[in-house]
Amino acid sequence: MSRSGRRTAPLTARPPGRPRPAGLSHGALSLIAAWFAAGTIALLTGATAVVILLAVGLVAMIAAVISGWRGVSGTRMHSVVTSPLVATGDEMTWHIEVTGSQPAHLILRLAGDGGRQTVAHGWVNPGTSTIGGTAPRRGVYRAVEAEWCSAGRVGLVWWRRRCRLTITELVVAPRAAADGAPLALATDEAEGERVTSTHPGRDELDGVHSWRDGDELTGIHWPSTLRTGEFVVRQRFREHDERWVVHARTGTTDSTAEAARVRHTLERGLAAGATVAVQVDGGSAVDLVDDAAVLHWAARFDPHDSAQPTLPWWKRAVLVSPEPDRALSATARRLLSIATAVSMLMVLEPLGYGSTAVAVVLTAVLVAALVTGSRRQLPDVYRQLLGLVAGVAVGAVLIDFTAIDSVGASLRYLLPQVLVSLVVMQGFECVDRRGARVTLACAAVLTAYAAGIRIDDHLSLWLLAAVGSMAIASHQVGRHRQLHPRPWHSNVTRVVSFLVAAAAVVAILAVVPVPRGPAQLTLPTWLTELRPTQGRGELAAADGSPLLGGPTNNRTSAAGASGYPGFSTTMDTSLRGDLGDEVILRVRSPYPDFWRGQTFSNFDGRTWYVEDGTANVKADRTEGPDHLLKLADGDASLYGNDEMVQTFYLQVDMPNIVFAAYRAKRVLLNAPLWQRSDGALRADVVLPAGSAYTVVSDRTEATPDVLRRYGDLARFGSPGRYLQLPDSVTDRTRALAREITAGSTTTYDAIRAIESWMNANITYDLSAPVPPEGTDSVDQFLFESQTGFCEQIATATAIMLRTLGIPARIATGYVPSSRDKVAGVWISRARDAHAWVEVNFRDPGWIAFDPTASVPLSGEARLHTIGADLAAAIGAVIGEHITLVLLVALGGAALLVAVRLTRRWWRRRRRGRWGLLQDHFAAEAVARGAPPTAANAQLAAAFTDDDAIAATAAALAAELDASAFSATWVDDDETYARTRAALRSLRV
Repeated sequence: MSRSGRRTAPLTARPPGRPRPAGLSHGALSLIAAWFAAGTIALLTGATAVVILLAVGLVAMIAAVISGWRGVSGTRMHSVVTSPLVATGDEMTWHIEVTGSQPAHLILRLAGDGGRQTVAHGWVNPGTSTIGGTAPRRGVYRAVEAEWCSAGRVGLVWWRRRCRLTITELVVAPRAAADGAPLALATDEAEGERVTSTHPGRDELDGVHSWRDGDELTGIHWPSTLRTGEFVVRQRFREHDERWVVHARTGTTDSTAEAARVRHTLERGLAAGATVAVQVDGGSAVDLVDDAAVLHWAARFDPHDSAQPTLPWWKRAVLVSPEPDRALSATARRLLSIATAVSMLMVLEPLGYGSTAVAVVLTAVLVAALVTGSRRQLPDVYRQLLGLVAGVAVGAVLIDFTAIDSVGASLRYLLPQVLVSLVVMQGFECVDRRGARVTLACAAVLTAYAAGIRIDDHLSLWLLAAVGSMAIASHQVGRHRQLHPRPWHSNVTRVVSFLVAAAAVVAILAVVPVPRGPAQLTLPTWLTELRPTQGRGELAAADGSPLLGGPTNNRTSAAGASGYPGFSTTMDTSLRGDLGDEVILRVRSPYPDFWRGQTFSNFDGRTWYVEDGTANVKADRTEGPDHLLKLADGDASLYGNDEMVQTFYLQVDMPNIVFAAYRAKRVLLNAPLWQRSDGALRADVVLPAGSAYTVVSDRTEATPDVLRRYGDLARFGSPGRYLQLPDSVTDRTRALAREITAGSTTTYDAIRAIESWMNANITYDLSAPVPPEGTDSVDQFLFESQTGFCEQIATATAIMLRTLGIPARIATGYVPSSRDKVAGVWISRARDAHAWVEVNFRDPGWIAFDPTASVPLSGEARLHTIGADLAAAIGAVIGEHITLVLLVALGGAALLVAVRLTRRWWRRRRRGRWGLLQDHFAAEAVARGAPPTAANAQLAAAFTDDDAIAATAAALAAELDASAFSATWVDDDETYARTRAALRSLRV
C-alpha cells in the first residue's frame, strides 16, 4: 500500500546494454528437432519438396532470431513512477514510459540495501503502460534495473536488454510483527495523573468529545491524525505528553524481524497519542514524529542481513525458458487441430487409405481437441490414458504388418503410421504452449514425410495448406495479450515481411542443386498388386496377356492409353496410335533423359523388329528385389563416375516393361526381372498403377568434343545387325545421306548434319499419310511426303546412318515433356511415347540422338538449382493467372481495409465520442510530460505553451470531468463540437 502521494522519478539513466539472446520459448527445441528430422527425410527420399520445406524452416528460424532482436533493439525506457514508501509485500503499481516498435515483456528489479530483487513484470506497449507487482524485502533502493524481453512477432527466440536508472530513494519497511518490542513509558517532571489503562490507547474516544461548561481548554486533545470519515480525539487526564521509548537491538540473527517488532510497538504508541522514540542498543533515543518516520527507520535499521545470498552456479536452474506465459488459448488449440489434420491428410492420401481410416484419424484429432480445450480439464492420468487408447486404435487401423518385408517397405508401411499415431497421442498433451509446440513439431515431420512421398499435381497446394496452417497456429500459440490495438501499418509490415521471407527462401534455394536421389539404403520400390506374367521375359500387356504388337484400344494401360506401337515386338513406322495427355510416368531424377523400354535392330522397309525378329532372345533372370545388371550388347566399357538415380512412379497400369535411362546397372523392383541381351528389361509381373521402382544408371561423359574424338565409326566395323539394310532402300536415299554428310569428318558431325537437314526439310505431323503398299517407307518419307512423326524421323535417320556404315538402332520409350518443380519429378504423358536413334560409340556405348526431343547429351546436362526452378514455377503461375493474382491481391487489400475500419468503428461505438475525446486529450498531455495516471486538471497543467493554450486546456479538462462525473451534465452536439475544436487547437 502507498504511504505517500509522492512518486519516484529517474534521475540518471545508463545507456541500455546490447540485446542478448535470452532463450527459447517453451517447446521450441522440438521444432528445431523437427527440422533435423526433415533433413533426414530429405536424405532418405531425395525429394525437392522436402528441401524446400527445409529452406522455409531455416528462413523461419532466422526470422525468429531477427524478430526477437528487433523487439528489444529499439526499445527505450524513459521514466518509471511508483510510490516512494511501502512495506514488504504491499501491492505496487509502476507507471512506465517506453518507446519502441513492438510490445515487450518488462521485468523490473530494484537495487539497494535489500539486494537485487524482482518487484514487477508484465507486458508494456510503446508509450505509457502500467504494470503491477509487490514490494520487495525491506531496505532502501536507489536504482531500478529494467530488463525487457521479446520474441517479436514470430514468438520463438527471446532476446533481452537491460538498462539501469538511478531513482530517488524507494523505502521499503518490514511489515509490522504480531508482537512488540520492549518499551519504557516516560512523562515530563510535572506531577499529575498517569494513564489508567494497562493497555495504552484503550481510553481513546471515537468522535469529538463535546466541551462542557467549566472544562479547561487542555481537557480536549485535538487530533493530530485524520482518519477517513471521522475525527479521532483523545481524552487527556493531564496536560503533560506521554513518551514511549522502544528498545531495539542490532546484531540479532534476524534484524528484519527485530525491525518489525519495533515498528509494531512504535505504531501502537502513535495510535495511543504518545510521542515515540527508538533507542538502539542503549544509545540515545531518536524521536519519530509520524508513521512515515517509523517506516523510514524500520527500512534503514541494521541492513546487514537484507541482501539475499547468491546461489552457487551448480544450483542455478538451466534451460529455463524466458517465455512468461504457458497458457494455451482456445483459439490456438483449434488452429492447432486444423494444422494437425492437414498434415495427416497429406500423408494418408498418397498411401492409399480410404475414408474409414481417415475418419478414425480425424475423430481422434477432434476428441483430443475437445478434451484438452475444455474448461474442465480431466485429471492427467485419465487424459494420458485416453491418449494412449486413441493412439493404439489409430495404429491398429493404419498398420499392416504383412506389408513390411524390407527397410524400404518399413519407410512406407510403418514409419508414417507410427508418426500419425504419435501425433494423435501428443494431441492429448496440448494443455500448454510446450505441448502445443511439440505437436506442431510432429505435424511438421509428417508434412516433410508427405512431401517426400507425394509426386502428384496437388503437392504445391498441400504444402501451402500445411505450412500456412502451421504458421498461423504457431503464431497464435505464441501470441501474448496485446495491450493496445496494433497500428494500421503493422499489417503492411507483415505483408512486406512475408514477401521478404519468400524471397529469402528462393535465394537460399538458388544455391542448392536439385537432389541427386535418395540414400542408397532406402531406394523406393513397391507394387500395389502382384500380377505374374507367363513366359521368359516376353512382353505382356497390363492384364498379363501376351503383347504381340501394334496399337491397342485399351485405355486403362500405358500401352493402350497411348496406343503406341513401339511397346511390342514389332513397330510399324506407318502407325502412331491415339496419343493423349494422360500422365503415364512421374520420374524423380536430377536430369532429364530418354527413358528406354525397347530397342529394334532389324528393319524390313516398313516395320522394325526386336533383334532378329523374334521374341526368343537370350535373357537372364534375377530374383530381386535388388537386381544387379550385366553389360548388354554394345554397352559402354568405360563409365563415368556419375550415378543417376531414377525413381519411376507409375500413374496407370503398365505392361511388364521396365523403363530406364542408359546405362542401367541396378534396379530395385519387388519382383523377378529379365535382362535381355539387347539391354531391354522385363519384369516377371505387370506393373499396376501406384507402383514404383528405382533404377541406378551410370551416366557417360558424352559431350560433342568427346564424341568427335572417335572420328568416323565406319572405319572400325560393327556387328551386322546394327548395319542391316532392307533391299528396298533406294539409291537416292543413299545419295542423300552422302550429300548431307559430305562436309563431316566425324560420325558425330554426320549425325548432327542429318538432324539439321531433318529440322529444315521435314514437317512434324501426326496425321502424315501412310506410305503406299510396296514402297520403301524411308524413301517415301524423305522425298515424297516430307511430313511425319518421331518413328519415321528416327527410322530415316537410322537408315541413312547405316548406309554410311555407322552402327545405329531404334529405341522406344518415353521422354519427359515437363517438370513439376516443387515435387522435383519429370512428367511423361501418353503423347510423350517416343522413338529415337541410338548410335554405338564404342567406349561410351549407345548414345541417343533425336532432332525432335530436347534431351541434352549426358555430359552436357547440368543440374538446375531448386531456387531457379521454384522462381520459374512461380513466374509461370503468375503469368498464366495474372488476372486471378491481381484480383486476389486487390480483394485481400480490400478485406484488410474493411476489417480495420470495422474494428475502428466498433471501438468508437463502445468507447463513445466523449470517451474518445478523453483518450486523445490524455495522449496529448502525456506526450507533453504529464503523468499517465493524472487527473484531468493535472493533465491540463502540462499545456504550458502560452496562457491561451493553458486556459483552453483547463476548460477542456473541466468539460471532460463534467461529462464523466456531473449528474446535471447534458450531452449535446454543440458542446461536443466546441470541445472537439478546443482539442484540435491544442494539437496545433
